[in-house]
Amino acid sequence: MFTSSSKTSSHTIEVIHRPFSRPIPQPEEQVVTDFAKNSTVLKDGYEAPFGYNGNVQTVLSSFKRDPRAFPSHPDRTFHFEFADGGNTQIEVSVGDDAPGDLETYIGVHGMAGDVDAPYLHEILAPFVRDGHARGIVFNLRGCGDSTATSPALHHGGSTSDLGAVITWVTMKWPKSKIYVIGTSLGGVITAKTIGQWGDGCPVSAVALISPVHDFAASCKAMETKFVSRTIFNPAVGAHYAKLVKKSKDGFDLEHWAHTRPTPFPPSPLLPPLPPLLPFPAFPDQELSREFLPFAQGARTNSFMSSSSGTAPSSLFSSLASTSTPGSSLPPTPSAYSTSFCLPSTPSAPPVPEHTAEIKAALAKSLRKIMSGRRILPQTLTKLSKGFVAATAHYLSGDDFMAGTSAVNDLPNIRVPCLAINCADDPLMPGEHLPRSEAMESPFVVMAVPKKGGHLGTFTTQRWKKQHGNKRYHTALVEEWFKANEDLKQLRPRPQILHAQQGFVYPEGHPQMALGETTATYLKLKYTRPIYPKPSSA
Repeated sequence: MFTSSSKTSSHTIEVIHRPFSRPIPQPEEQVVTDFAKNSTVLKDGYEAPFGYNGNVQTVLSSFKRDPRAFPSHPDRTFHFEFADGGNTQIEVSVGDDAPGDLETYIGVHGMAGDVDAPYLHEILAPFVRDGHARGIVFNLRGCGDSTATSPALHHGGSTSDLGAVITWVTMKWPKSKIYVIGTSLGGVITAKTIGQWGDGCPVSAVALISPVHDFAASCKAMETKFVSRTIFNPAVGAHYAKLVKKSKDGFDLEHWAHTRPTPFPPSPLLPPLPPLLPFPAFPDQELSREFLPFAQGARTNSFMSSSSGTAPSSLFSSLASTSTPGSSLPPTPSAYSTSFCLPSTPSAPPVPEHTAEIKAALAKSLRKIMSGRRILPQTLTKLSKGFVAATAHYLSGDDFMAGTSAVNDLPNIRVPCLAINCADDPLMPGEHLPRSEAMESPFVVMAVPKKGGHLGTFTTQRWKKQHGNKRYHTALVEEWFKANEDLKQLRPRPQILHAQQGFVYPEGHPQMALGETTATYLKLKYTRPIYPKPSSA
């Protein structure tokens, strides 16, 4: 463990990191250890403005409204459907005329955010400003304009959605280094995704800002500490309930049964193919044209359909499709092809079916939320342990909290990972931070300022004169990714397989399947018709 020095002990940053133990470290391990030892921002420490305690900084962060890092544009807005029928909206900062090897920064917002989350755009701004890098933001399920179209709401275990977005980036820009910035709940999703992906993860480095590592500890703090119990818990619970009410038809299992896609039918529709030539591990090496993904050969075209009618057409748009309107099925390669998309059927279905117990729990918890007789909204902790747990196929709220937390995934992270957690964070108190788990991976460094709240770390005028008009965590993240720029080698790119109905997914991860769609189709899908009742005969 390292602890950076500072002139004032109250400004010291606790730095948690276990240096590599092998004689010849991996380049990524060396970068993490060097950053933990030599970071200027860590050594300078953090001084909170007078009167800015953890609760104040958390509240101010939710009200702060900075301009977006990049404007939204219909030609750079894409809509995807997931294997279970859920969907997301993705916005990209630059068009297809940008260089294919431009670095890509993916931002993952928190529980009460969306693609416009100001705290996320403030962190992205230094990287994507003036087109120096490609910025990507997307809605977690049910957030922003992305209405839920499947009986699943976003939570800490929503790793397949982020995995699908990362997969899309590797397909569209195979020579681009990928970085991920996760904030609050988005930090948990990022940590779990990277940890579960393991050595084959295509992401070059990640930064987690105020991740709620341990949901059980967070719930205890939300239910026992006065300000959290009386302000944060009911306020965020009311926001969550509003999202559920907006998407109530999406949680109707009868409606879902009529609208859900079937990218992995029970019986395979395609015969097995002979083994194919291996796909290269690193696409920045010299490749023949037939090895390159479709997107590299036609960079001026859009891989997925845009929300605009004048947007570039999909690379698959000329092919017949059995999927949703505006989408198309990737071509089936010949037996001796080295094409990018390969047909395959996973051994197990990626979308679990709802048991009778789960159906009952989901219906009961949904009725509580939709009931108009409640004077006070459900708190976040009760709503999470009830309704959200049921959407994630958990009957026990405690099991849901344990299963969707990121504590056990930190030791498995194999890419450079910076986690920033303030000790006075009312949602993730410093005494419950997973320090021992973070030290199990030499790829992880955790920075713990004594103050800063949740997504706060507002700075003094004296600090701004030295580091610029930015928050402390923004300056630290900027320095972190600059340190990782020295890693020139791209991470491995996943082999892409294709399922039915225009869905594609990375090999070994069918739960990350995604297919192109349009905003119009999603709106039609969301509108619930009156279904005929089954005949009693």
